[in-house]
Amino acid sequence: MAYQPPFPSAAAQARVEAQKLAAAQLLLQLRSKGFNDLNLLRAMESAPRENFVGAHQVELALRDIALPLPWGQTIERPSDMALALATLAVTSHMRVLEVGTGSGWSAAVLAGLAQNVVSLECFDSLAKAARENLERLKINNVAVIWADGADISPELGLFDRIIVHAAFEEPPSRLLGALGEGGALIAARAVEDKTERVLYRRLPGDRIEVAALGSCRAQNLLRGLYAG
Repeated sequence: MAYQPPFPSAAAQARVEAQKLAAAQLLLQLRSKGFNDLNLLRAMESAPRENFVGAHQVELALRDIALPLPWGQTIERPSDMALALATLAVTSHMRVLEVGTGSGWSAAVLAGLAQNVVSLECFDSLAKAARENLERLKINNVAVIWADGADISPELGLFDRIIVHAAFEEPPSRLLGALGEGGALIAARAVEDKTERVLYRRLPGDRIEVAALGSCRAQNLLRGLYAG
């Protein structure tokens, strides 16, 4: 007789159903906050955050809260990620640069919206873990690179959109230099004792338009490479 795998226990089935319900409630919560773009919601639904955290964080990943990562890094709240992506208006023909891969979750969401994504992470261990997460989920239009997001190589070329999960007083020149004409970059800007979300657009004639989008929370952009 062929091997028959054991049926999951009632407790295990209950956990799965509870996770499905929590995931659906999170999407409804995002819609209630005004995020109604179906492509964005589908991209977030197809990249469940619980697949990018440890077992002890699975239930927390289904809430609209930031989560800690090693080395003092964090995974953004889903609503913060949705706001950034809605502002950038990423579409399927675009090439996107991400600074701050973290667990790989945000790159996975971007993968469902963009043609291809280059994601930079300054911590080697985080870059490796994110790469493994994305490979396990068979997401093949994201390249995770261990690199300094403040000093990116010109060899990476130009991007239609850039998202930076960190704050700076002024955007690094090489980061702005990677933004193609008509492109947009979203990041946080540190102004005195507060941090605000800012959108930079490259206009014809190599002009940069800057628009403040309101206060936010963000860590300062780290510079350099970290082998941890």
